[in-house]
Amino acid sequence: MKVLIVSLWPINKSSIGGTEKYVIDLATMLKRRSVDCNVLMLSGKKNIIDGVKYQPLILSSTKRLDEYSIKNEFFSDLTPDTLKKFAKEVESNFDFTDYDVIHFNSLLFFYCASRKKRVFTIHENPFEFDQYWGENSFALISNIIEKEDNRNTVFIAPSEYYSKTYERFTRKKVLTIPHSFCPFKPAKILNDTKNSHDTIDILVPARLEIEQKGQDYLLHSLHSVQNSLAPFKIIFTGVDDQYQKNVEILKSLAEGYSISVKFLKLKMNEMRNAFLSADLTVLPSRSESFGYSALESLALGKKTVLSDIPTFKEIAKGNPLAYLGHAHNQILFGETIKKAIAAKKVETNSEWIKRYSPDLWVSQYIDCYEQF
Repeated sequence: MKVLIVSLWPINKSSIGGTEKYVIDLATMLKRRSVDCNVLMLSGKKNIIDGVKYQPLILSSTKRLDEYSIKNEFFSDLTPDTLKKFAKEVESNFDFTDYDVIHFNSLLFFYCASRKKRVFTIHENPFEFDQYWGENSFALISNIIEKEDNRNTVFIAPSEYYSKTYERFTRKKVLTIPHSFCPFKPAKILNDTKNSHDTIDILVPARLEIEQKGQDYLLHSLHSVQNSLAPFKIIFTGVDDQYQKNVEILKSLAEGYSISVKFLKLKMNEMRNAFLSADLTVLPSRSESFGYSALESLALGKKTVLSDIPTFKEIAKGNPLAYLGHAHNQILFGETIKKAIAAKKVETNSEWIKRYSPDLWVSQYIDCYEQF
């Protein structure tokens, strides 16, 4: 069986985004299970990661598109015609013939390789669709899917909540395959790395997309309880170039609250140490399709405060290191952070580890590929 994974995002060894890590993890695990697998990216540079070939799709001689520029180039609006135009451009620049299964990681590729056996992992949720593509975009893409004959296509979502959401809107069967944690690391809980200082380090391992990830909400929440906490510092990661404006917004807000903050741009291989050296992980997201950073933090044995959105509730279930805080009440969210800081360290439930094991994860995808 020969599988092609198609990514909307450029990927390299330094990629830290959850969806990029998902592609790397899945491709590497498939390779380890002797599945012939390659990755096609919308942009980026040709490279090899863990024995898997990654190649960019060049749609013109002068530019490389990515998830930020594709909208202006192909999608002035999201319609069947614009999706088909994009598919025609992709197919004129890449031959899918040699592959048995094409695994797409964005619904923007919906009309690509339509005669092949296809798998779509749906990483975009309704909030993200409407935020980026405009109001009612999620309903529009769902309507497009509903009207098409998809007998050679399998749809997958990483959370039960969004599987049911997509089924309700598209009237198509959507499987649930949760992501796995750290497939290349031992599936065991690691001890805390003790800090040699008295300041509480709070790690926020999320892209600085404030509207979705809620870093401003965290600052407001901590301000409400900061007089009852020991000195603390917030460490924000995910500081890519496109988020510099948001860095300044958060700096200004933190300064007004007299909260110490630090902004880091970390590579993938640096994130593990960031988790381990922090006292606490906090993810105040307003919306997540899954929550890769939440999974990684808990898998590394860190106390982790999560907003009580549906996908985080799924990840937190059965894990005593997870603390769910109110997503719409800053004071209550701050109180949850206080509770987590004061709580004694416990071990992660072994059943939780099994639920998100890399072997189970890749086996579910192989079963999906072979069901055609």
